Amino acid sequence: MRTIIKNVNIVDGSKDCQIVKGNILIKEDKIELIDYKNEVSIVADEVIDASDLYASPGFIDVHSHSDLTIIAHPEAESAISQGVTTIISGNCGFSVAPLKNTLSNLLTEAKSYGIDKINWNSVKEYLDYLENIPISVNYAYLVGHGQIRAEVIGYNNQKLNGKLKDFIYELEKALDEGSIGLSLGLIYIPSKFADTEELIQLAKVVKSKNKIVTNHMRSESEKLLEAIDESISISRYSGVNFEISHLKAAGRGKGKAYEACQKIIKAIQEGINIAADQYPYNASNTGLSQVLHPSYLEGSIEEIIEKITKDPYKVAQDIEKYPHTPWDKILISEAYNPRLTKYLGMSIKEISKDFNLPEALTVIELMKIEGYDLGAIYFLMDQEEVDFIASQDFVMVASDSAVRNINSLSYPHPRTFGTFTRYINYYVKQTKKVPLSTAIYKMTSLPATKFNIQKRGLLKKDYFADIVIFDLEKLKDNSRYDCPKSLSDGIKYVFVNGK
Repeated sequence: MRTIIKNVNIVDGSKDCQIVKGNILIKEDKIELIDYKNEVSIVADEVIDASDLYASPGFIDVHSHSDLTIIAHPEAESAISQGVTTIISGNCGFSVAPLKNTLSNLLTEAKSYGIDKINWNSVKEYLDYLENIPISVNYAYLVGHGQIRAEVIGYNNQKLNGKLKDFIYELEKALDEGSIGLSLGLIYIPSKFADTEELIQLAKVVKSKNKIVTNHMRSESEKLLEAIDESISISRYSGVNFEISHLKAAGRGKGKAYEACQKIIKAIQEGINIAADQYPYNASNTGLSQVLHPSYLEGSIEEIIEKITKDPYKVAQDIEKYPHTPWDKILISEAYNPRLTKYLGMSIKEISKDFNLPEALTVIELMKIEGYDLGAIYFLMDQEEVDFIASQDFVMVASDSAVRNINSLSYPHPRTFGTFTRYINYYVKQTKKVPLSTAIYKMTSLPATKFNIQKRGLLKKDYFADIVIFDLEKLKDNSRYDCPKSLSDGIKYVFVNGK
């Protein structure tokens, strides 16, 4: 099968590339030819006249949480519809393998997506399982630090000590079985109980395999700068290729974005292999449990719920004593229990009125009904700082979301359906803060190079034919906080491996 894309404006994915009209010939799953001079006579099975359109490499989403949703929604409509052809899951220390001691914990979430049985234990078995599902995107996987730690010593606050060898065994096995690196989630249980020395030792193992470490840092707010320093130290003393996940200055960290970026730039100038990714929104999305006082955040989520429901009034008092996002700025985005479906998209303040409870007690009641954590959207960043981070050379684009289809039962963050088209629409077209070639570079060859994804990220002969054809004039993200499951305008064709 040969397809030719004719008369298209080619943005090849390289940094500061010139945008030139030309023809792209696809043969089977590869790019056979790029003809800029229109001198080659080509016979093809399919001809696409792309006059006035643009072609770029398929976008690479380096920070996804699609570990289970890719099974529930293999069409990956939310990704494909905005031009994403490759996703990397297993982020923030969470992964769905290796599995042995923690299988029951994962089943609760899996069943919410209609997955009644876990058919794998190891990373290899998980990736083999996906091979038998017709997923519509390329898929790469990180193994989660928190997942291995839970398997080795559980969810409690303790050092690895003599269990370090067990951890390294599981880590090496996962890396050898196909994981492209190790993800850290230092704000979450149990990764938060690891000290810097533990992380350096594990990063050295990852370095020995020539793979990457990604990091949801220990703080993105009040202690943002200290967390940046820790990230730099891990990379400096291990030599590992390092990525800071969803870089932001949130909550009490507002005003620190410039200094945070300067620290990273200085480290890069010193030869440290460090970069970052970011979603172009001023609200985050994580578990509702993050509003709890830290003293309750130990053990599995089921154990946490058991603790907070024993004396909810005391827990509520502790919640209110601890700094948190205002209650009208926290929206529920995901709940598995059908009793809570009507609250999707509503703020804690609004739900508390329906419950006839104070907001802190409402949080406890929601978690009690759910029997698990709930997804929540937190409005806690300044747009100016989001824009500043987005314009940095070392920052690539990522959704920090999970693939969904339009008809999926959830109320996701708008980044799920809009991250990549929003970046172009907002930064290239509206504010003109970023040139189109730079925006495409941040979504394609920069992440492909950083994550060692071979033969993707560029429009180049013999590279895999992951290609997005779009109408720049009409390109627009339509996903909003009040209507998040909306497809983007302007994406005309998406090829994944030539199809």
